[in-house]
Amino acid sequence: MGEITAGRLGQRVSIVARTETESHGSYTEAWAATHSRWPGAVRALDGRDLERARQIDPRIAYEVTLRYWHAYLDDLDGGRVRLTYHPTAVSADDRTLEIVTPPIDVDAAHRQVRVFCREVAA
Repeated sequence: MGEITAGRLGQRVSIVARTETESHGSYTEAWAATHSRWPGAVRALDGRDLERARQIDPRIAYEVTLRYWHAYLDDLDGGRVRLTYHPTAVSADDRTLEIVTPPIDVDAAHRQVRVFCREVAA
């Protein structure tokens, strides 16, 4: 894998974390962006790639590649985060992606992180 260029990560993805707030004996769930509109590459899987991915988990539909950041394991841990994919500048087009697999370092130089996701209702 060569140098990361703007064209290879030309889409925008926000990392959104779940928080729970206690109020009057009950908990309210909320989602807030921790990393907004990061450069990324979102690819809808098809054909053989989709078949292979679904052998890992039948819910997988997307592959997302992001720039590496130091605390990505903490930020992407245990279902506490989702990704919001921004395919256009119009927020009505945004897609919510749930991470299905643990993050994978794409290369030994820690330049990119890849995850497999499924689309969920916002």
